[in-house]
Amino acid sequence: MARGLGMLSRRLVTLAAILTAACASDDANRIVLLGATVIDGAGGAPIHNAVVVINGSSIEAIGPAGEVPVPGGAQEIDLTGRWIIPGLIDADARAESWAMTRFLAYGITAIRDLRSDTESVMAISQLTERKEVSGPRIYFTGTPVGDPQSGAALSARDARRVVDGNSVAGVDYIGVAEGVTLTVLRAVVDESRSFQLPVVASLGLMDAVTAADAGVRSIVGLSGVPQAAAGSSAPFYAAFRQGFYRGWGYAERSWSRLRAGTLDRIAGQLADANVSLTPTLIMHETAANLDDPSQLERPAPGAIPAEVASGWDSRALLRERAWSARDLRAFRQGRPVQDRFVAQFKSRGGVVAVGSGSPAPYLVPGMSLHSELQLLVRAGFTPMDALMAATSGNAAVLEADSLGILMPGRVADLIILTADPLQDIRNTRAIESVMVRGELLLAEGVRAGWSSP
Repeated sequence: MARGLGMLSRRLVTLAAILTAACASDDANRIVLLGATVIDGAGGAPIHNAVVVINGSSIEAIGPAGEVPVPGGAQEIDLTGRWIIPGLIDADARAESWAMTRFLAYGITAIRDLRSDTESVMAISQLTERKEVSGPRIYFTGTPVGDPQSGAALSARDARRVVDGNSVAGVDYIGVAEGVTLTVLRAVVDESRSFQLPVVASLGLMDAVTAADAGVRSIVGLSGVPQAAAGSSAPFYAAFRQGFYRGWGYAERSWSRLRAGTLDRIAGQLADANVSLTPTLIMHETAANLDDPSQLERPAPGAIPAEVASGWDSRALLRERAWSARDLRAFRQGRPVQDRFVAQFKSRGGVVAVGSGSPAPYLVPGMSLHSELQLLVRAGFTPMDALMAATSGNAAVLEADSLGILMPGRVADLIILTADPLQDIRNTRAIESVMVRGELLLAEGVRAGWSSP
Protein backbone atom coordinates (compact mmCIF):
# COMPACT_ATOMS: atom_id res chain seq x y z
CA MET A 1 0.00 0.00 0.00
CA ALA A 2 2.82 2.45 0.89
CA ARG A 3 4.47 1.76 -2.47
CA GLY A 4 1.20 2.45 -4.27
CA LEU A 5 0.74 5.75 -2.43
CA GLY A 6 4.29 6.72 -3.27
CA MET A 7 3.72 6.00 -6.95
CA LEU A 8 0.53 8.06 -6.88
CA SER A 9 2.35 10.97 -5.24
CA ARG A 10 5.05 10.86 -7.92
CA ARG A 11 2.39 10.79 -10.64
CA LEU A 12 0.73 13.85 -9.11
CA VAL A 13 4.02 15.72 -8.91
CA THR A 14 4.81 14.82 -12.52
CA LEU A 15 1.36 15.86 -13.68
CA ALA A 16 1.66 19.15 -11.82
CA ALA A 17 5.02 19.81 -13.49
CA ILE A 18 3.57 19.12 -16.93
CA LEU A 19 0.63 21.43 -16.30
CA THR A 20 2.97 24.18 -15.14
CA ALA A 21 5.05 23.77 -18.28
CA ALA A 22 1.93 23.84 -20.44
CA CYS A 23 0.83 27.11 -18.91
CA ALA A 24 4.31 28.62 -19.30
CA SER A 25 4.77 27.73 -22.98
CA ASP A 26 3.47 30.18 -25.58
CA ASP A 27 3.42 27.40 -28.20
CA ALA A 28 1.57 24.77 -26.19
CA ASN A 29 -1.94 25.36 -27.51
CA ARG A 30 -2.85 21.72 -27.18
CA ILE A 31 -2.86 19.16 -24.39
CA VAL A 32 -3.01 15.48 -25.30
CA LEU A 33 -4.25 12.91 -22.79
CA LEU A 34 -2.85 9.47 -23.55
CA GLY A 35 -3.57 5.93 -22.45
CA ALA A 36 -6.73 6.27 -20.36
CA THR A 37 -10.06 4.52 -20.86
CA VAL A 38 -12.65 7.05 -22.02
CA ILE A 39 -16.34 6.76 -21.08
CA ASP A 40 -18.02 9.29 -23.36
CA GLY A 41 -21.19 9.94 -21.33
CA ALA A 42 -23.45 9.10 -24.27
CA GLY A 43 -23.52 5.35 -23.68
CA GLY A 44 -20.89 4.41 -26.23
CA ALA A 45 -18.50 1.53 -25.65
CA PRO A 46 -15.50 2.61 -23.53
CA ILE A 47 -12.47 3.64 -25.58
CA HIS A 48 -9.40 1.86 -24.25
CA ASN A 49 -5.91 3.31 -24.65
CA ALA A 50 -7.48 6.53 -25.85
CA VAL A 51 -6.03 9.73 -27.27
CA VAL A 52 -7.84 12.94 -26.32
CA VAL A 53 -6.63 16.15 -27.96
CA ILE A 54 -7.61 19.36 -26.16
CA ASN A 55 -7.28 22.63 -28.06
CA GLY A 56 -7.96 25.59 -25.83
CA SER A 57 -11.28 24.95 -24.11
CA SER A 58 -12.59 22.37 -26.59
CA ILE A 59 -12.03 18.75 -27.55
CA GLU A 60 -10.35 18.64 -30.93
CA ALA A 61 -10.08 14.87 -31.42
CA ILE A 62 -10.75 11.69 -29.48
CA GLY A 63 -10.33 8.01 -30.28
CA PRO A 64 -8.15 4.92 -29.87
CA ALA A 65 -4.37 5.21 -30.07
CA GLY A 66 -3.25 4.66 -33.63
CA GLU A 67 -6.38 6.23 -35.06
CA VAL A 68 -5.91 9.75 -33.65
CA PRO A 69 -2.62 11.48 -34.46
CA VAL A 70 -0.78 13.28 -31.68
CA PRO A 71 -0.06 16.88 -32.77
CA GLY A 72 3.59 17.82 -32.79
CA GLY A 73 4.60 20.17 -29.99
CA ALA A 74 1.54 19.35 -27.89
CA GLN A 75 1.88 18.78 -24.17
CA GLU A 76 1.41 15.03 -23.62
CA ILE A 77 0.10 13.59 -20.35
CA ASP A 78 0.34 9.84 -19.79
CA LEU A 79 -2.82 8.60 -18.10
CA THR A 80 -2.29 4.88 -18.49
CA GLY A 81 -4.41 3.05 -15.92
CA ARG A 82 -6.83 5.95 -15.57
CA TRP A 83 -10.43 6.56 -16.66
CA ILE A 84 -11.82 9.74 -18.21
CA ILE A 85 -15.49 10.69 -17.93
CA PRO A 86 -17.32 13.94 -18.76
CA GLY A 87 -17.53 16.53 -16.05
CA LEU A 88 -20.53 15.89 -13.82
CA ILE A 89 -23.50 18.26 -13.83
CA ASP A 90 -25.56 19.04 -10.74
CA ALA A 91 -29.13 19.86 -11.82
CA ASP A 92 -30.24 21.03 -8.38
CA ALA A 93 -27.67 23.21 -6.63
CA ARG A 94 -26.99 26.72 -5.41
CA ALA A 95 -24.10 28.96 -6.37
CA GLU A 96 -22.45 30.24 -3.22
CA SER A 97 -18.99 31.74 -3.43
CA TRP A 98 -17.43 29.37 -0.87
CA ALA A 99 -18.91 26.31 -2.61
CA MET A 100 -17.45 26.85 -6.09
CA THR A 101 -14.11 25.15 -5.49
CA ARG A 102 -15.83 22.39 -3.52
CA PHE A 103 -17.94 21.54 -6.54
CA LEU A 104 -14.82 21.46 -8.72
CA ALA A 105 -12.83 19.22 -6.40
CA TYR A 106 -15.60 16.63 -6.71
CA GLY A 107 -15.71 16.85 -10.50
CA ILE A 108 -18.80 19.03 -10.83
CA THR A 109 -18.11 21.23 -13.85
CA ALA A 110 -21.62 22.69 -14.27
CA ILE A 111 -24.57 23.38 -11.98
CA ARG A 112 -28.18 24.45 -12.37
CA ASP A 113 -29.05 26.96 -9.65
CA LEU A 114 -32.76 27.05 -8.84
CA ARG A 115 -32.85 29.08 -5.63
CA SER A 116 -30.34 31.94 -5.52
CA ASP A 117 -31.51 35.51 -5.99
CA THR A 118 -30.86 36.90 -9.45
CA GLU A 119 -28.24 39.49 -8.52
CA SER A 120 -26.02 37.20 -6.43
CA VAL A 121 -26.03 34.25 -8.83
CA MET A 122 -25.27 36.50 -11.79
CA ALA A 123 -22.30 38.02 -9.95
CA ILE A 124 -20.80 34.61 -9.16
CA SER A 125 -21.48 33.34 -12.70
CA GLN A 126 -19.65 36.30 -14.23
CA LEU A 127 -16.64 35.75 -11.97
CA THR A 128 -16.37 32.07 -12.92
CA GLU A 129 -16.82 32.74 -16.64
CA ARG A 130 -14.03 35.32 -16.51
CA LYS A 131 -11.94 32.79 -14.55
CA GLU A 132 -11.49 35.27 -11.73
CA VAL A 133 -12.91 32.56 -9.47
CA SER A 134 -12.46 28.84 -10.07
CA GLY A 135 -15.77 27.09 -10.32
CA PRO A 136 -18.25 25.22 -12.47
CA ARG A 137 -20.34 26.71 -15.23
CA ILE A 138 -23.56 28.10 -13.80
CA TYR A 139 -27.03 27.91 -15.36
CA PHE A 140 -29.73 29.59 -13.31
CA THR A 141 -33.32 30.71 -12.84
CA GLY A 142 -32.65 33.70 -10.66
CA THR A 143 -35.11 34.51 -7.89
CA PRO A 144 -37.91 31.97 -8.28
CA VAL A 145 -41.51 33.08 -8.65
CA GLY A 146 -43.37 32.33 -5.43
CA ASP A 147 -40.24 32.09 -3.30
CA PRO A 148 -41.55 32.06 0.30
CA GLN A 149 -38.60 34.21 1.43
CA SER A 150 -39.07 36.90 -1.22
CA GLY A 151 -42.84 37.05 -1.08
CA ALA A 152 -42.86 37.34 -4.88
CA ALA A 153 -45.81 36.54 -7.13
CA LEU A 154 -48.78 37.11 -4.88
CA SER A 155 -50.83 37.44 -8.06
CA ALA A 156 -50.61 36.55 -11.74
CA ARG A 157 -49.62 40.15 -12.50
CA ASP A 158 -46.81 39.99 -9.93
CA ALA A 159 -45.66 36.72 -11.48
CA ARG A 160 -45.42 38.23 -14.95
CA ARG A 161 -43.32 41.08 -13.59
CA VAL A 162 -40.90 38.66 -11.93
CA VAL A 163 -40.61 36.68 -15.18
CA ASP A 164 -39.98 39.87 -17.16
CA GLY A 165 -37.32 41.08 -14.74
CA ASN A 166 -35.48 37.78 -14.65
CA SER A 167 -35.66 37.39 -18.41
CA VAL A 168 -34.17 40.84 -19.02
CA ALA A 169 -31.43 39.99 -16.50
CA GLY A 170 -30.41 37.02 -18.66
CA VAL A 171 -31.55 33.92 -16.76
CA ASP A 172 -31.48 30.51 -18.45
CA TYR A 173 -34.84 29.31 -17.09
CA ILE A 174 -37.77 30.61 -15.10
CA GLY A 175 -38.13 29.02 -11.67
CA VAL A 176 -41.27 28.66 -9.61
CA ALA A 177 -41.33 27.78 -5.93
CA GLU A 178 -43.76 26.15 -3.55
CA GLY A 179 -45.98 29.24 -3.13
CA VAL A 180 -47.20 29.22 -6.74
CA THR A 181 -50.83 28.34 -7.41
CA LEU A 182 -52.20 27.02 -10.70
CA THR A 183 -53.53 30.45 -11.70
CA VAL A 184 -50.14 32.03 -11.10
CA LEU A 185 -48.33 29.16 -12.83
CA ARG A 186 -50.37 29.60 -16.00
CA ALA A 187 -49.36 33.25 -16.08
CA VAL A 188 -45.71 32.30 -15.52
CA VAL A 189 -45.73 29.75 -18.34
CA ASP A 190 -47.48 32.14 -20.71
CA GLU A 191 -45.03 34.96 -19.99
CA SER A 192 -42.03 32.63 -20.16
CA ARG A 193 -43.02 31.42 -23.61
CA SER A 194 -42.63 34.95 -24.96
CA PHE A 195 -38.98 34.76 -23.90
CA GLN A 196 -38.61 31.11 -24.97
CA LEU A 197 -37.53 30.13 -21.47
CA PRO A 198 -38.46 26.73 -19.96
CA VAL A 199 -40.11 26.64 -16.53
CA VAL A 200 -38.57 24.65 -13.66
CA ALA A 201 -40.72 24.02 -10.59
CA SER A 202 -40.57 23.00 -6.96
CA LEU A 203 -44.22 22.41 -6.13
CA GLY A 204 -46.26 22.86 -2.99
CA LEU A 205 -49.70 24.26 -3.84
CA MET A 206 -50.07 22.11 -6.94
CA ASP A 207 -49.71 18.51 -8.03
CA ALA A 208 -47.06 17.37 -10.50
CA VAL A 209 -49.41 16.17 -13.25
CA THR A 210 -51.33 19.46 -13.27
CA ALA A 211 -48.06 21.39 -13.36
CA ALA A 212 -46.75 19.31 -16.28
CA ASP A 213 -50.01 19.76 -18.18
CA ALA A 214 -49.77 23.52 -17.59
CA GLY A 215 -46.35 23.64 -19.27
CA VAL A 216 -43.72 23.04 -16.58
CA ARG A 217 -40.78 21.26 -18.21
CA SER A 218 -38.78 20.19 -15.15
CA ILE A 219 -39.89 19.26 -11.60
CA VAL A 220 -37.48 19.11 -8.69
CA GLY A 221 -37.35 16.99 -5.54
CA LEU A 222 -40.30 14.72 -6.43
CA SER A 223 -42.44 17.68 -5.39
CA GLY A 224 -46.08 17.49 -6.35
CA VAL A 225 -46.00 13.72 -6.80
CA PRO A 226 -47.66 12.86 -3.47
CA GLN A 227 -50.30 15.52 -4.16
CA ALA A 228 -51.07 13.82 -7.48
CA ALA A 229 -51.15 10.30 -6.03
CA ALA A 230 -53.12 10.97 -2.84
CA GLY A 231 -56.89 10.74 -2.68
CA SER A 232 -57.14 14.43 -1.79
CA SER A 233 -54.57 17.16 -2.30
CA ALA A 234 -56.27 19.65 0.03
CA PRO A 235 -54.36 18.56 3.19
CA PHE A 236 -51.05 19.08 1.36
CA TYR A 237 -52.01 22.59 0.35
CA ALA A 238 -53.19 23.43 3.86
CA ALA A 239 -49.86 22.21 5.27
CA PHE A 240 -47.79 24.23 2.79
CA ARG A 241 -49.78 27.36 3.58
CA GLN A 242 -48.67 26.93 7.20
CA GLY A 243 -45.01 26.99 6.17
CA PHE A 244 -42.49 25.29 3.93
CA TYR A 245 -41.26 22.72 6.46
CA ARG A 246 -44.79 21.92 7.58
CA GLY A 247 -45.70 21.21 3.96
CA TRP A 248 -42.51 19.26 3.25
CA GLY A 249 -43.02 17.13 6.33
CA TYR A 250 -46.62 16.34 5.38
CA ALA A 251 -45.54 15.35 1.87
CA GLU A 252 -42.68 13.17 3.14
CA ARG A 253 -44.94 11.34 5.58
CA SER A 254 -47.45 10.61 2.84
CA TRP A 255 -45.08 8.55 0.65
CA SER A 256 -45.39 5.42 2.76
CA ARG A 257 -49.18 5.49 2.34
CA LEU A 258 -49.30 5.92 -1.45
CA ARG A 259 -50.49 2.99 -3.54
CA ALA A 260 -48.10 1.38 -6.01
CA GLY A 261 -50.67 1.26 -8.79
CA THR A 262 -51.48 4.93 -8.44
CA LEU A 263 -47.80 5.88 -8.45
CA ASP A 264 -47.27 3.77 -11.57
CA ARG A 265 -50.05 5.69 -13.29
CA ILE A 266 -48.57 9.03 -12.21
CA ALA A 267 -45.11 7.95 -13.45
CA GLY A 268 -46.59 7.16 -16.85
CA GLN A 269 -48.49 10.44 -17.05
CA LEU A 270 -45.39 12.47 -16.21
CA ALA A 271 -43.25 10.50 -18.66
CA ASP A 272 -45.84 11.02 -21.40
CA ALA A 273 -45.88 14.75 -20.64
CA ASN A 274 -42.12 14.92 -21.42
CA VAL A 275 -41.37 16.54 -18.09
CA SER A 276 -38.01 15.75 -16.50
CA LEU A 277 -37.78 14.86 -12.82
CA THR A 278 -34.83 15.72 -10.61
CA PRO A 279 -35.62 13.50 -7.61
CA THR A 280 -32.75 14.73 -5.38
CA LEU A 281 -32.96 11.48 -3.41
CA ILE A 282 -30.06 12.53 -1.18
CA MET A 283 -32.23 15.36 0.14
CA HIS A 284 -34.96 12.88 1.12
CA GLU A 285 -32.37 10.48 2.54
CA THR A 286 -30.88 13.24 4.66
CA ALA A 287 -34.24 14.41 5.97
CA ALA A 288 -35.14 10.84 6.95
CA ASN A 289 -31.96 10.42 9.00
CA LEU A 290 -31.58 13.73 10.81
CA ASP A 291 -31.85 11.86 14.10
CA ASP A 292 -28.90 9.60 13.24
CA PRO A 293 -25.68 11.55 12.54
CA SER A 294 -23.91 8.33 11.47
CA GLN A 295 -26.16 8.25 8.39
CA LEU A 296 -25.45 11.85 7.34
CA GLU A 297 -22.78 13.11 4.96
CA ARG A 298 -19.35 13.44 6.53
CA PRO A 299 -17.48 16.16 4.67
CA ALA A 300 -13.72 16.01 4.27
CA PRO A 301 -11.67 18.37 6.47
CA GLY A 302 -12.07 21.92 5.19
CA ALA A 303 -14.90 21.02 2.82
CA ILE A 304 -17.31 23.19 4.79
CA PRO A 305 -16.19 26.56 6.18
CA ALA A 306 -16.49 26.73 9.96
CA GLU A 307 -19.03 29.55 9.86
CA VAL A 308 -21.26 27.44 7.58
CA ALA A 309 -20.77 24.16 9.44
CA SER A 310 -21.80 25.82 12.69
CA GLY A 311 -25.36 25.87 11.38
CA TRP A 312 -25.35 22.14 10.67
CA ASP A 313 -26.83 20.98 13.94
CA SER A 314 -29.31 18.16 13.36
CA ARG A 315 -31.06 18.63 16.69
CA ALA A 316 -31.54 22.34 16.06
CA LEU A 317 -32.81 21.59 12.55
CA LEU A 318 -35.37 19.13 13.88
CA ARG A 319 -36.61 21.72 16.39
CA GLU A 320 -36.78 24.38 13.68
CA ARG A 321 -38.74 22.11 11.35
CA ALA A 322 -40.90 20.67 14.14
CA TRP A 323 -40.29 17.12 12.92
CA SER A 324 -40.77 14.41 15.54
CA ALA A 325 -39.24 10.95 15.85
CA ARG A 326 -42.53 9.59 14.52
CA ASP A 327 -42.23 11.87 11.48
CA LEU A 328 -38.73 10.59 10.73
CA ARG A 329 -39.84 6.98 10.98
CA ALA A 330 -42.53 7.75 8.41
CA PHE A 331 -39.93 9.48 6.21
CA ARG A 332 -37.76 6.35 6.30
CA GLN A 333 -40.71 4.11 5.48
CA GLY A 334 -41.37 6.25 2.44
CA ARG A 335 -37.83 6.15 1.06
CA PRO A 336 -38.17 2.75 -0.74
CA VAL A 337 -41.42 3.99 -2.24
CA GLN A 338 -39.64 7.05 -3.65
CA ASP A 339 -36.92 4.83 -5.11
CA ARG A 340 -39.49 2.59 -6.79
CA PHE A 341 -41.31 5.59 -8.20
CA VAL A 342 -38.10 6.96 -9.75
CA ALA A 343 -37.27 3.55 -11.24
CA GLN A 344 -40.81 3.22 -12.60
CA PHE A 345 -40.70 6.71 -14.10
CA LYS A 346 -37.45 5.82 -15.85
CA SER A 347 -38.83 2.50 -17.10
CA ARG A 348 -41.76 4.38 -18.64
CA GLY A 349 -39.32 6.50 -20.64
CA GLY A 350 -39.15 9.44 -18.26
CA VAL A 351 -36.04 11.64 -18.07
CA VAL A 352 -34.36 11.52 -14.66
CA ALA A 353 -31.96 14.38 -13.96
CA VAL A 354 -29.36 14.22 -11.18
CA GLY A 355 -29.17 16.87 -8.48
CA SER A 356 -27.94 17.21 -4.91
CA GLY A 357 -29.78 20.14 -3.34
CA SER A 358 -26.42 21.41 -2.05
CA PRO A 359 -25.17 23.40 -0.33
CA ALA A 360 -27.57 22.91 2.56
CA PRO A 361 -27.22 21.30 5.98
CA TYR A 362 -25.60 17.88 5.49
CA LEU A 363 -25.73 18.31 1.70
CA VAL A 364 -22.08 18.89 0.83
CA PRO A 365 -21.28 20.65 -2.47
CA GLY A 366 -19.90 18.05 -4.86
CA MET A 367 -19.85 15.15 -2.42
CA SER A 368 -23.63 14.91 -2.28
CA LEU A 369 -23.93 14.48 -6.05
CA HIS A 370 -21.79 11.33 -5.80
CA SER A 371 -24.11 10.13 -3.03
CA GLU A 372 -27.04 10.82 -5.35
CA LEU A 373 -25.44 8.60 -8.00
CA GLN A 374 -25.15 5.80 -5.42
CA LEU A 375 -28.79 6.20 -4.44
CA LEU A 376 -29.88 6.02 -8.06
CA VAL A 377 -27.93 2.79 -8.49
CA ARG A 378 -29.55 1.48 -5.33
CA ALA A 379 -32.92 2.36 -6.89
CA GLY A 380 -32.14 0.18 -9.91
CA PHE A 381 -30.01 2.25 -12.28
CA THR A 382 -26.89 0.66 -13.71
CA PRO A 383 -23.65 2.61 -13.18
CA MET A 384 -23.76 3.54 -16.88
CA ASP A 385 -27.37 4.75 -16.51
CA ALA A 386 -26.40 6.91 -13.55
CA LEU A 387 -23.33 8.35 -15.28
CA MET A 388 -25.29 9.19 -18.41
CA ALA A 389 -28.00 10.84 -16.36
CA ALA A 390 -25.43 13.08 -14.62
CA THR A 391 -23.63 13.99 -17.85
CA SER A 392 -25.36 13.87 -21.24
CA GLY A 393 -28.79 13.51 -19.64
CA ASN A 394 -28.36 16.53 -17.40
CA ALA A 395 -26.90 18.51 -20.30
CA ALA A 396 -30.07 17.83 -22.30
CA VAL A 397 -32.25 18.86 -19.36
CA LEU A 398 -30.22 22.06 -18.96
CA GLU A 399 -30.43 22.61 -22.75
CA ALA A 400 -26.65 22.98 -22.71
CA ASP A 401 -25.73 21.29 -25.98
CA SER A 402 -21.96 21.66 -25.61
CA LEU A 403 -21.76 19.78 -22.30
CA GLY A 404 -22.04 16.22 -21.09
CA ILE A 405 -20.45 14.20 -23.90
CA LEU A 406 -16.78 13.68 -24.73
CA MET A 407 -16.55 14.17 -28.49
CA PRO A 408 -14.88 16.57 -30.94
CA GLY A 409 -16.36 20.03 -30.84
CA ARG A 410 -17.66 19.74 -27.27
CA VAL A 411 -16.21 21.70 -24.39
CA ALA A 412 -13.24 20.21 -22.57
CA ASP A 413 -14.96 19.57 -19.24
CA LEU A 414 -13.87 16.19 -17.92
CA ILE A 415 -12.70 14.18 -14.92
CA ILE A 416 -9.70 11.85 -14.60
CA LEU A 417 -10.40 8.94 -12.25
CA THR A 418 -8.11 6.34 -10.71
CA ALA A 419 -10.77 3.60 -10.73
CA ASP A 420 -13.47 2.30 -13.07
CA PRO A 421 -16.91 3.84 -12.36
CA LEU A 422 -18.69 1.19 -14.42
CA GLN A 423 -17.47 -1.49 -12.03
CA ASP A 424 -18.60 0.46 -8.95
CA ILE A 425 -20.39 3.80 -9.06
CA ARG A 426 -18.54 4.81 -5.89
CA ASN A 427 -15.44 5.10 -8.05
CA THR A 428 -16.70 8.44 -9.38
CA ARG A 429 -15.20 9.77 -6.15
CA ALA A 430 -11.69 8.56 -7.11
CA ILE A 431 -10.84 11.89 -8.72
CA GLU A 432 -7.26 12.69 -9.62
CA SER A 433 -7.85 15.76 -11.79
CA VAL A 434 -10.67 17.89 -13.16
CA MET A 435 -10.69 19.87 -16.39
CA VAL A 436 -13.09 22.77 -16.83
CA ARG A 437 -12.98 25.22 -19.74
CA GLY A 438 -9.83 23.42 -20.89
CA GLU A 439 -7.96 24.08 -17.64
CA LEU A 440 -6.70 20.93 -15.94
CA LEU A 441 -6.65 21.10 -12.14
CA LEU A 442 -5.33 18.59 -9.64
CA ALA A 443 -8.10 17.76 -7.20
CA GLU A 444 -5.50 17.72 -4.45
CA GLY A 445 -4.48 21.26 -5.39
CA VAL A 446 -8.08 22.51 -5.39
CA ARG A 447 -8.64 21.05 -1.92
CA ALA A 448 -5.47 22.73 -0.68
CA GLY A 449 -7.12 26.13 -1.27
CA TRP A 450 -10.15 25.41 0.92
CA SER A 451 -8.76 27.45 3.79
CA SER A 452 -10.33 30.46 2.04
CA PRO A 453 -13.50 30.77 -0.06
